[in-house]
Amino acid sequence: MARRPNRFTDEDFEILEGRASKTEQKKAVQRMAALGEQLAQLNPKQIQQLPVDERLIDAILDAQTITSHEARRRQFQRVGKLLRNEDETVILSYLTPQQGAKKTAQLQRWVDRIIKDGDPIINEFCKVHNAAERHTLRQHALRIHRDMAKNLTEAELAESRLKLFNYVQQVALLSDN
Repeated sequence: MARRPNRFTDEDFEILEGRASKTEQKKAVQRMAALGEQLAQLNPKQIQQLPVDERLIDAILDAQTITSHEARRRQFQRVGKLLRNEDETVILSYLTPQQGAKKTAQLQRWVDRIIKDGDPIINEFCKVHNAAERHTLRQHALRIHRDMAKNLTEAELAESRLKLFNYVQQVALLSDN
């Protein structure tokens, strides 16, 4: 019996477009756990005021009391898992005052330069911020360029830019440590 060649259509690839690879998913989990560590550095009163689920607040407070290295690592994995259900923008906006307005403006300039100039700026950003992933930055930039080519509304473009800015902000928070 003759073998039929696999013929993939553009529709097959469009279904997969926008989905994160396993590596990207694992890196996102690691970033969330690291953000949990950032949140655990806040004082208990600030943690109680976080606009997140009560289980997450309890997990962060528990992490502050754990002294065993392996137990802390597992607890921060749990915190990272709980953080996935929360709005990234809210959590980052809560941690942003630690960075300051000057740092936020600087990160916004990085985002603008990444969108405008692409790979050379992405490489420069990765040298400055060791927690950055070139592939993820490229994917965000490509999505924004694709959205601009599709002539999407300003609100949809702003959403894509916000995703890139959130990623850049996360990387900056994690690289400062």
